[in-house]
Amino acid sequence: MSSIVKKLKVIKSGFLVRTETGVILDARSTVVLIQTAKNTILVDTSLRKDRDLLIQGLRNESLTPADINIIIITHCHKDHTGNNEIFPSARIYAHKLCSLKGNVIRIKVFPYFLEPSIEIIETPGHSWDSLTVLVKRDVTYAITGDAIPLKSNYENWIPPVVHVDAQRALESMKEITQRADMIIPGHDEAFALKEREL
Repeated sequence: MSSIVKKLKVIKSGFLVRTETGVILDARSTVVLIQTAKNTILVDTSLRKDRDLLIQGLRNESLTPADINIIIITHCHKDHTGNNEIFPSARIYAHKLCSLKGNVIRIKVFPYFLEPSIEIIETPGHSWDSLTVLVKRDVTYAITGDAIPLKSNYENWIPPVVHVDAQRALESMKEITQRADMIIPGHDEAFALKEREL
């Protein structure tokens, strides 16, 4: 019973603003709520500037920051971790390479099953500490952080503009798209996968 995902919902959409030459002007991550019988989970907490939007998103689900008992960080960039401090009851799960301080559980072995229906996998390329959260519900959802930041990365099959290793980023994208039916990217709207040659 505890492994059943009762709710999976984007409570704050992410976005990315660039100049014509590709310089990032503003980046705010998607925040996803996952509820099971025993856990109320957020994946990423976005940028500090989005705190009011995040709290309102929780309020829309009849939740407060105190109700969140687990946060999963897809990687340690500040546009994904900026509101961690407002969740005093939450254990924070992050990659072992993540430099976050505080109540952090560093995942050292992958895949890591938080619950039977919630699997965390390594997806390096954008950063070395990048994770993707796979959630099995009616279909398999991939909450990718910046392993797939935008739908256009998938459509054009290109790695994130910001990356530590372009080839590893493409390998991570391939693993994600082979395993998921729906993608919830780090800075874009959710989308369903279409069949493609990889």
